Amino acid sequence: MWNLAERLPIDAFRLEQCLPGTKRRIHLLVATMPDGQPLTIPLLVVRGHGAGPVLLASAAVHGDEYEGVIAIQDLFDRLDSEILNGTFIGIPVLNGPAFAAATREGIWDHQNLARVFPGNPEGSLTQRLAYSFQRYLLPLADLYVDLHAGGNAYAIKALAGYMLRDDPIGERQRAAAIAFGLEFVWGTAPLPGRTLSAAANLNIPAIYVELRGEGRARSADVASAGRGLGHLMAFLGMMPGAYPTEAPLLIEDRSAGSGHLQLDHPSPAAGIFIPAVELWQLVEQGQLLGSVRHPDGTLQATITAARSGRILFIRTLPRVFAGDTVAFVLEEPPA
Repeated sequence: MWNLAERLPIDAFRLEQCLPGTKRRIHLLVATMPDGQPLTIPLLVVRGHGAGPVLLASAAVHGDEYEGVIAIQDLFDRLDSEILNGTFIGIPVLNGPAFAAATREGIWDHQNLARVFPGNPEGSLTQRLAYSFQRYLLPLADLYVDLHAGGNAYAIKALAGYMLRDDPIGERQRAAAIAFGLEFVWGTAPLPGRTLSAAANLNIPAIYVELRGEGRARSADVASAGRGLGHLMAFLGMMPGAYPTEAPLLIEDRSAGSGHLQLDHPSPAAGIFIPAVELWQLVEQGQLLGSVRHPDGTLQATITAARSGRILFIRTLPRVFAGDTVAFVLEEPPA
């Protein structure tokens, strides 16, 4: 899949192998895929001369989300290890099989990496990826950020999010999400199986980021992700620089299932989805969100808003199956 200049088994990797003041590209071997190709996690490590914390950033947990991939690569290229305090570890593509197919899930087992943590060392390829990341890489972090996007089928309002918890780690996560520097910051109830739930089990502060998506890597979105990573490094004291301490919009929702975008407003029928609203538009309960047509043009269904709020997430790929989410309406708290 890649030209592996430097490869070693993931259980043999030690951060101390990367000397202070160096930059290294390392491919960590997890397993062998059914076609005989190695399943690896590419690691981009920048160790500063100065002592300091470890920022771990990953992208492409889903293989159709690209903005974070490029942002991590670009940050690795421009970081100067001579003036860095601490260590940056970037994983531009965590889910190689899904990335190779440009799909949300792995091509061999059709599992969603963001649902199977803590994984299984003897399980499917996706489960092995989850286990290996949680066992060998996540414990290295003082702060972890997981970069996501809307993927091939959706657009989402850019946001930084975190799982709510009532302790100093929860406060640290909120501050880090604000520091990333996006307009919207969202704290939600814990959900199982995620990278962030894996971090929570290890008591490692962790946030996630969503960028617009639609199967693209728009330069403005890549730049936004890069700025945010720089803000986090300033937040951690790894580099000089300012970072935000307040968010224009911060919402914390402790209700069960909050933050699970794929459960909202499912399509009642398969066909062609035609949206009637735009991303981040204000809508009222009962307002038309869109309609679904049969390929012959027959109206199959109309979908209306279950509540008032803003369109946080909307399907932009017209082909839709029954049960696919077409929109997520974010209910804003009263002013």
